[in-house]
Amino acid sequence: MESLLAFHHIGIACHDISKSSQFFTLMGYEASPVTDDPIQHVRICFLEKEGAPRLELLEPLDEQSPVARTLATSGVTPYHICYEVTDITAAIAALRSQRFLLVSGPVPACAMGNKQVAFMFQKNTGLIELVEVPR
Repeated sequence: MESLLAFHHIGIACHDISKSSQFFTLMGYEASPVTDDPIQHVRICFLEKEGAPRLELLEPLDEQSPVARTLATSGVTPYHICYEVTDITAAIAALRSQRFLLVSGPVPACAMGNKQVAFMFQKNTGLIELVEVPR
């Protein structure tokens, strides 16, 4: 399984991207343009800084957003860890064998160049996102 997954980013649920990104830009992160993803019901902004993990701020677009539910119960919080995979179908199967449940996807993610993404959950690990990248 180790060879299937490579770190991509940490997703952070927030109420307002413009307010949440202020701290990170003060810390030297550069923010991408904000993208609305109607499939996932979120507004997204990536933050990058040399030598630091890539971050993804997620703001709900509407009440259908799973991020809205997380914010209602936990407030602003780390939401998921995303991993790159070269074969999303194989990665889903491998994670299912580790008792992960497929929460959503695979679906295209407009904020990631329409690459296929899927979300999986396991109670001892939490929510992870998979993004399929070419070999």
